[in-house]
Amino acid sequence: MENSSVAIQSLQGDLLRGQSKADLDALTSQLREEKNNALAREKEIKALRLKVKAQDEAEKMAASENEALRKELEGREEEVVELKLAKETFGAEKTMATDSWDPAVALEQYKTVKTTEVELLGLPAPSFNDEHEILWPAEAEKTPEPTDDDPPAE
Repeated sequence: MENSSVAIQSLQGDLLRGQSKADLDALTSQLREEKNNALAREKEIKALRLKVKAQDEAEKMAASENEALRKELEGREEEVVELKLAKETFGAEKTMATDSWDPAVALEQYKTVKTTEVELLGLPAPSFNDEHEILWPAEAEKTPEPTDDDPPAE
């Protein structure tokens, strides 16, 4: 009976060792699974941190662009105010200018502007040799209109 008792104990030991090995395998498998889950969570956390960082950078860029656009808008608003002012004064200036407009003076001003422009650009001076004579208003009134009997002008 002692032999059978030793055999039973041996079988129980083998059974316990087998059960322990099965438990150990199960625990090892569970440990691997938890380790894989932890690594997956770490990767997810890193990805989320990168995403947050990218969003922060995008937010900074958007704020910077917004500031630049705001300044541009302010500049445009100033231009609009200036243009409205110019519009208001243009009518009066136009009336004053057309009432006292002298074509000969305008031509001389044009020549001065063009001559100065080409000098500043380093270009050759313009030639005004082929220009037409501008008559003063009083002279224009004195010039007779051509009639059908007049020879054609060349």
